[in-house]
Amino acid sequence: MLVEELDIPSLPDEAIDEVNAFLNLLQAESHPEDPPRPDELARVEYRTIPSFAVWRQAVIREADGTIVGYLHTSWERAEHNQHVIHIDVGVHPDRRRGGIGTALLRTAVAWADEAQKTLIVANTVDRVPAGEAFAEHVGARKAMVGHTNRLVLADVDRAMVERWVAEGPARAPGYSLVQIDGACPDDVVEKVVDVLHVMNTAPTEDLEVEDQVWTVEEMRELEKAMLAGGSERRYVAARHDATGEFVGFTESWRRTKSMPKTVWQWGTGVRPEHRGHALGKWMKAVNVLRYLDEWPEVEDVRTHNADSNDAMLGINHALGFKPYTVDLHWQIAVDEARRYVAR
Repeated sequence: MLVEELDIPSLPDEAIDEVNAFLNLLQAESHPEDPPRPDELARVEYRTIPSFAVWRQAVIREADGTIVGYLHTSWERAEHNQHVIHIDVGVHPDRRRGGIGTALLRTAVAWADEAQKTLIVANTVDRVPAGEAFAEHVGARKAMVGHTNRLVLADVDRAMVERWVAEGPARAPGYSLVQIDGACPDDVVEKVVDVLHVMNTAPTEDLEVEDQVWTVEEMRELEKAMLAGGSERRYVAARHDATGEFVGFTESWRRTKSMPKTVWQWGTGVRPEHRGHALGKWMKAVNVLRYLDEWPEVEDVRTHNADSNDAMLGINHALGFKPYTVDLHWQIAVDEARRYVAR
């Protein structure tokens, strides 16, 4: 099978649209309730890839040129996790079990060798059992089990959420909240980046990964890419008033051009030494009220949680989040994957 690498920096609009059409076909299988990603947004995403991220992609085509297989690989230009390459393999539902996935994995192994990576990490979702079956067949191991949990805003107990907000100052004396919409102001950006590292305390279970280290420049690039695609941000930080330090945060984004009826909850965390004051509940409740009041067209909020993250699951379940999809995180040593594709 001919694996064709995509020259991402020079891809014309029609090539991006072709890949996007294939990805929308796969999404219709895993998330048929969601709208397809517009071609316009796909073009923006390809042309605003942060400089710290390395993307390599490839496709496999039928004889008539139709895409039937897709490979995305990525890693960071950073000091941490230099052993890790993330991969995403997608095969047309009608062409599975015919060697396409293996051909793409063989390419991923070659690229991993070129980049001197030693561990492959990938994700699957329970709605596409073929993904889990392929991961098990090649010898990958489940390293973390999680869920995408979903909150239907029409079902929110508004009185309870308002009570959480009202009780916040009393339960957390000496703390206040800072809200940021859109681009982060220069006078607090270093604090925003610093508190982001609290996410390194979230469970990673058996994933062989290192702590993520963010810089202001990286956060600015990611923020720029999100805003360029028309996304809207809702960010709340918990500030320790005596020091001015940001000791907790919650961040969410709404992709107005692709999924305007869904809010994606990103990270939420509180520094360990400042826990026990219900800061997480206070911050998340503030954002939920804003969704209800400012975005009446929004139907749901989605977030990913490891099943072992009891603290965050406790807050989410109280708000009304319920399991939506099962998300499995897999890993396999590049050496093991190489032996598989050699067979």
